[in-house]
Amino acid sequence: PGAAVRTSTLGRERAMNPLLSIPDEGVFVERLVDGFGTFPTYFARLPELNRRGPTRIDTLPTLPTLPPLDADEIARHVAGGAVVVDARPFVAFGAGHVPGAISNTLRPVFGSWLGWLVPAATSLVFVLDPDQDRSNLVRQCLDVGHERFIGELDGGFDAWAASGRPVAIIPVVGVEQLDGTVIDVRQTNEYAAGHIPIAQCIELGSIPTAAVPSGQPVTVMCGHGERAMSAASLLAAHGVAARVFDGGPNTWATATGRALEVGR
Repeated sequence: PGAAVRTSTLGRERAMNPLLSIPDEGVFVERLVDGFGTFPTYFARLPELNRRGPTRIDTLPTLPTLPPLDADEIARHVAGGAVVVDARPFVAFGAGHVPGAISNTLRPVFGSWLGWLVPAATSLVFVLDPDQDRSNLVRQCLDVGHERFIGELDGGFDAWAASGRPVAIIPVVGVEQLDGTVIDVRQTNEYAAGHIPIAQCIELGSIPTAAVPSGQPVTVMCGHGERAMSAASLLAAHGVAARVFDGGPNTWATATGRALEVGR
């Protein structure tokens, strides 16, 4: 009886996780890793960083690390190769931002996406809201090897708009505007678990080098909107005008009453 119970339990486990039914170790590893999606590009430089050892930081840099810069200074640094990282919520970024800026909402994965999308040697200037935690932002940057901080836009985006310089926007749209090309920038395993039928998967980390169809509306989506806005900001830098879906697959399913597709 005990053996029968164990066999039955193992059968249920295999039914719940098909990987457990793969007898070949090589195939098992291939299927397992394939389900993870792509890995952050900064992972490739970690072995050498670990070999050299970390940079000693006795005290965490805070506000003095992000000196205030006016719009003219920001523009001058950008002309010299600096990248503007806008850490405000994605809806605020969509409503208006510095042209060419990368949207990366300040949240627990801010550092991971910064390390993935921006080379470590890049000089950075930031746009933040007054209530956002500068110490948190700096800590996450240092965690992924970004140490070249120039400063932040003094007065936030309102100061940029007041300077009379050009302002870029990325529309945030609802279910009724999901047409044309829809790109889901979640990881492939997230996409396979459930996506809207017309969406194609291009992971956020692959957006800078992806061939995105043109000639029709392009709407980018993820699980909530943050990654989608990051992708749309990268597309804009390459001349592709994109919109961002406000929500994720479940938002669409709830609004339409239709089922999500599973698999790739």
